[in-house]
Amino acid sequence: MKKLPIGIQNLDTILREGYLYVDKTRQIYDLINEGKLYFLSRPRRFGKSLLVSTLKEILQGNKELFKGLYIAEQTDYDWSSYPVLQFNFAAISTKPDELTQSLQQELFRYSQLFNIQLVTTNLTGQVHELVRKIAEQGKPVVFLVDEYDKPIIDYLTKKQEANLNRKTLKDFFSPLKDLEVKGHLQFLFVTGVSKFSKVSIFSDLNNLTDLTIKRTSADLTGITQEELLANFEPFIQRSIESLAISRQELLHWLKVWYDGYSWDGKTFLYNPFSLLNFFSDSRFGNFWFATGTPTFLVETLRDTKIDIKRLEGQEVGEVFFDKFDIENLDIYSLLFQTGYVTIKSIRGKAWKPIYTLSYPNEEVRQSFIHNLLEAFSRQPSSIVSNVLIKMEAALEEGEVSIFIEQLKILLADISYHLFPKSKKEPTPAQVDKSFAAWEGYFQTIIYLVCSFLNLNVRAEVSKHKGRIDLLAETETFIYLMEFKLNEPAEHAIAQIKDREYAHAYKNAAKRVLLVGIGFGKEARNVESWEVEEWI
Repeated sequence: MKKLPIGIQNLDTILREGYLYVDKTRQIYDLINEGKLYFLSRPRRFGKSLLVSTLKEILQGNKELFKGLYIAEQTDYDWSSYPVLQFNFAAISTKPDELTQSLQQELFRYSQLFNIQLVTTNLTGQVHELVRKIAEQGKPVVFLVDEYDKPIIDYLTKKQEANLNRKTLKDFFSPLKDLEVKGHLQFLFVTGVSKFSKVSIFSDLNNLTDLTIKRTSADLTGITQEELLANFEPFIQRSIESLAISRQELLHWLKVWYDGYSWDGKTFLYNPFSLLNFFSDSRFGNFWFATGTPTFLVETLRDTKIDIKRLEGQEVGEVFFDKFDIENLDIYSLLFQTGYVTIKSIRGKAWKPIYTLSYPNEEVRQSFIHNLLEAFSRQPSSIVSNVLIKMEAALEEGEVSIFIEQLKILLADISYHLFPKSKKEPTPAQVDKSFAAWEGYFQTIIYLVCSFLNLNVRAEVSKHKGRIDLLAETETFIYLMEFKLNEPAEHAIAQIKDREYAHAYKNAAKRVLLVGIGFGKEARNVESWEVEEWI
């Protein structure tokens, strides 16, 4: 049984020291043959750095390293050796006052390696001079850039710093087109998490081929079902024994938890980092999500009043994938590019496709919703987790009183944050205006709870006489919930009855419970509630 390369992104180490390697050299061979200037966006921990390392070894002509792999055994690749410049922005300082100097230090290091004296003093000139002089030694240069966008991602909430770094990146990349035109570049590959607007960074590199949603590169990173079965069989067997479940059950839950990423709506991929961590301990966990808490994302979703219910099933057009800029951050684009939603399907005409976005799998869905609940309720993870456990049991058993009790705990600290005592006491008119928005806030929290618990949940469900606030189903119960602000819960129950919301479920095999919840202005929490079984 081979070792699992958790956290190892260097191909030479993986192959020489006997770690498991999923052979991607067929896709890489096609990539090298079909073009020479590329950009690829993929989420963190999704194999980008290993891909860059593999490109480096191939383009340096290290044929012996690839013995037994597709590119060495089944292709006519000529294994020419080119000088390679590799830049990893994750390994250098991204502080705006240090970024230029950090890049210049990298350029100086390469100038020493290739015995070149740099006379230019500015960043743009040094990139141009270094590549040109190396190429003049005999062969054009391979230019590989990993995590190019880290200097911007690190400062998304600080626009001034982000813009300073964007200018530095533009200076760094701007000479590359001229170098390619003059024959000094053999191959260019840039990768990162996000695809920022070409106008802002790659304005001079308008001939880059963007691989992000191209079908030819759909499985360039990540692990397909076929690759899972072909490479992980010993680990599959070990996990079956460790978990005492059948092979069918294991493969099913692996797919549910870690599969589902797609950039073409057809090829679905396992998250390699999560898969490797699962097999190392035969334990289901939130491995990928735990490596980077998306505080900025969840707080933005909360504070900008984005409709959380639209995160699943959001439909976008082709232009969606090209619009991403610091000055006008689109939260849905950010969620897609950082891996919290992915392409689930593509429909429409060939010249006007419509892409459906949603969570890729259970690891991301549950972890992200849990973080959203923490952000919206402003409660710590431990309290949210405990509340969810009790709420799940309550809804499964029809114990609405326990559900309401736990809901009050979730809502307990919202009042302080929305009306902090340190601020000037709001006027009655201000209180009324703020409180008017709370119905949607309460509804969002209850929706997130039901969604996390994997209930069949829908909000604002249209009926023939109106729309019910929330509908949730367990294996035994159908809950029809109506919320009221500064009105007693009995008014909510009366509305459900008067507008005949429950009539559609007259012949349902499940028990139908009508739940009215009244949120009070004084308590800024649940003030009254009622439940009736509809017969």
